Amino acid sequence: MDEKEEYISVKPSSKSLQNYIAYYYFNFSNQEDYKKRYIFYPHFRNAITIYKRSKISFSKTGSTVVPDATKEFEIIYTGIHNQSRIGEINAPFNKIGIVFQPLGINNFLSEPFSDVIKESPINDFNYFGHNFEIALKKVYNTNNVDEKVAALDAFFKDELNPLAETRIIKAVNYLFEEDLTIQELSEKLQLSRKTVLRLFRKHLNCSPKEFSNLVKFRKAIEIYQKGNSNFTELAHANKYYDQSDFIKHFKKATGFNPKKFFSGISHLGTEDTFWTLLKN
Repeated sequence: MDEKEEYISVKPSSKSLQNYIAYYYFNFSNQEDYKKRYIFYPHFRNAITIYKRSKISFSKTGSTVVPDATKEFEIIYTGIHNQSRIGEINAPFNKIGIVFQPLGINNFLSEPFSDVIKESPINDFNYFGHNFEIALKKVYNTNNVDEKVAALDAFFKDELNPLAETRIIKAVNYLFEEDLTIQELSEKLQLSRKTVLRLFRKHLNCSPKEFSNLVKFRKAIEIYQKGNSNFTELAHANKYYDQSDFIKHFKKATGFNPKKFFSGISHLGTEDTFWTLLKN
């Protein structure tokens, strides 16, 4: 992390919220001459990101953030995505991230996920309304990380509305345990292929295959970070057909072969945020 900015990631203090929210992060810089460009990679997690006094614009391949003193909060939803994107942030900026577990955000919605989230990314994501803005002001009004976490925890505890659809929960758990085809997953769930596909579209906006590929990709990053640099073993551990399949999948997801990808990524904070920082 560049010395001109700070990035802090932390889990919710509430153990019950950790079932739904993987972590919060706080990323900020006051250096007016500072700009960073980076690649962020496919993930099975979705997130809400908030900028204070900034605005964001999106293109087909990424996003650009610039200061905007007229805009108190820019609230963005980013869903599950299968392709890498390029981000550019111009300081000063003050950013909050809420990164959800798979199906996590669904537990804070009063309507079905697919009725609320019809595209990704979404800027001006104001689903949580005025009460969320009150919580955000509390977060921005303190420099104490514990107090920031407490304010976010309090808001999400009040919004908690546990997802009642157990079939999609079981399906997601199965895909974390093993690499399954849609037919194998349907048989485990004792549901038709059509029903399984419908459940994934309704609650995740993706197919079971897309979700499974993202799980494999992220597991490979986690294993590599623990010291396993043998790509053959890495491919085998993550149920790729062979090393060639592993390399092909990584190039499609990241634009790089695994060797170049792993040599270039930076680990931000203490959770699973991995970016490739680009030269300006």
